[in-house]
Amino acid sequence: MLAGRDDGAKVAAELHARLQKMDLIAAVTSQTKEVHSVVNKLGKSVEKAFVPDVCAATRDVKFDEATLNGVIAQHLFHTGKFRVGELFVQEAGVPGGEALKEPFTALHEILAQIHARNLAPALAWADAHRKELSARDERGAEAFEFQLHRLQFLHTLQQHGAVAALVYARAHFTRFQASALADIRRLMGCLCWVRRPMASPYADLMAPGHWDAAAREFARQCCGLLGQSCESPLLVAAAAGSVALPTLLKMAAVMAAQGQDLRTGEQLPMELELGREFVFHSVFACPVSREQSTPENPPMLLPCGHALAKQSLLKIAKNSGRPFKCPYCPMEATPGVCRHIFFPDAQ
Repeated sequence: MLAGRDDGAKVAAELHARLQKMDLIAAVTSQTKEVHSVVNKLGKSVEKAFVPDVCAATRDVKFDEATLNGVIAQHLFHTGKFRVGELFVQEAGVPGGEALKEPFTALHEILAQIHARNLAPALAWADAHRKELSARDERGAEAFEFQLHRLQFLHTLQQHGAVAALVYARAHFTRFQASALADIRRLMGCLCWVRRPMASPYADLMAPGHWDAAAREFARQCCGLLGQSCESPLLVAAAAGSVALPTLLKMAAVMAAQGQDLRTGEQLPMELELGREFVFHSVFACPVSREQSTPENPPMLLPCGHALAKQSLLKIAKNSGRPFKCPYCPMEATPGVCRHIFFPDAQ
């Protein structure tokens, strides 16, 4: 018994000696210091990368409460959150709540069916609105309808076999031969690989992403017919603001160093490039003043073909009817012969 205790004490002593030799405590302490050092550096990097106060790039704008509530309600209905939208309309007292909701009800009902792999409602909608869709974009409307029929053909092939798919193709593909013959030939090739579709040269046609693409295109076509944006206007405004915010913060810092305040001017000192996805209509910027045209300061066409904003034109002409020289060519003109330019999609 005593010998066993002695052996245990000896083993413990040897283990203690080895631990001391390894200097484990010092190693753990050193690693802990390294971890804390990295964490501290991370915190400082985060503080540098993110601006905690963005008020320098914002303005105190008093929005009309009724208009703002209407935009929020429309966003909720647009994104399919009907129950939340109904509660918001009720609690905020938004007038015309049903009118805001109605255009998006059928849209989301059909979208739900597409995601459930049922294209019948979408095909019926496309057939019922073929004339209106073609009036907006004939080629786009035809491509959209073929997209639905192509997806229905492939779904029929997978669920009911080659014979049913061939019957469907004969019934619906004939009128698309002129515009989609190459696609139809590829679809016919799928009939030869009905037992091994994912091992065929046409496996890409079976990708699940085609259902999501069809849903997106249906939403785009439906919203276009309703006169609505495919994306929620509130969501687009928030996205545009997030893109512009870093530039605005830098601009505010530069102006603050010069003793100026970004929030006091009526316009920004420079144009912000948000990207093509945020360009929805034409704009005219005067090449002289660099200001964007407004209804009070519209673009004017000179006889030489150059265009200026009305205020710039009058300033060059010194508010008189005498001839003045175009700032971009030798030709002369008078304010009376200059024409107001109208851009159909400009705002």
